[in-house]
Amino acid sequence: MANAEHIQIAKSGPAAFGEWREQNPNTQLDLSGADLAGINLKGAKIRGANLSGADLAGATLGRASLAGANLSGANLEAADLGRAILTGANCSGASLLNVNLFWADLNNCNLSGAVLRLCRLGRASFVGANLSGADFSQANMIEADLRNTNMEGATFHSSNMNGADLGRAFMNGADFKLAMIRDSMFVAADLRGANFQQASLHRSDMTMAKYDESTRFPVGFDPNDTGQKDVDG
Repeated sequence: MANAEHIQIAKSGPAAFGEWREQNPNTQLDLSGADLAGINLKGAKIRGANLSGADLAGATLGRASLAGANLSGANLEAADLGRAILTGANCSGASLLNVNLFWADLNNCNLSGAVLRLCRLGRASFVGANLSGADFSQANMIEADLRNTNMEGATFHSSNMNGADLGRAFMNGADFKLAMIRDSMFVAADLRGANFQQASLHRSDMTMAKYDESTRFPVGFDPNDTGQKDVDG
């Protein structure tokens, strides 16, 4: 259960919160389950905070530092997290529908089972993140950095991933149907079990990417022309 004093501090606004944080740099905020819808904590230092199950719908969190925070099961629908730092944060099962995460740092973040439909994720960095079972349908992921991510069972249906870097990503069971993935990098990625039916893979680099009979490519697509490696061949 959330700390009542911490809720009051969080709702005091960016300036007052910043002053409190300077005086209490090591205090870990407990805002679990709190109603913080529409709150403005732009640029705030909320590292390591417990926000599990909190309602942050429509919140302004641009450039905020949420590194290592627990956001599991939180509601962040329509929130602004542009350029926010969520390195190592736990966002498993969170709802991030229609969230702005442009240029956000989500390296090593746990987004397993999270909903990120319609999100704006252009140039966001997910290096080493756990995206298993997450839903990125219709998300804008132009030039996102998705290297070394676990995409097992994730959905990218109709998303725009043009120019993204998916090097060494693990994609078993991932669904990229109807996705735009042009001019993207799949270097050494594991595509076994992934579904790319009706996706656009024009000019993408798949050097040393692995695939097998369970990989479903678009009609007419020849994986042998892209530098991929048939692990059964």
